[in-house]
Amino acid sequence: MSKWKEIRCTFFNAMEEKYMVDAWETNNDNEKGTRIAKIDFADGTVEYIDEDAKTDEYAQKVLKEMSVSIKMRKLMNTHRK
Repeated sequence: MSKWKEIRCTFFNAMEEKYMVDAWETNNDNEKGTRIAKIDFADGTVEYIDEDAKTDEYAQKVLKEMSVSIKMRKLMNTHRK
């Protein structure tokens, strides 16, 4: 069971060159999200902001999927050149 109801990785911070991973503990549309991690665009490494994200199954699933997606995009762009 996860502490979060929803986790999104949709915002890219161009200055940091990282994807921001935000999470919500309820399904309430008025709840403010909390940043739980950042994923580096250069290599897909994760910087944890919330320690619980390191062991939370749902968070790990989202983080791994996004890291793989980043690595695949970079690989495909390399082959296009």
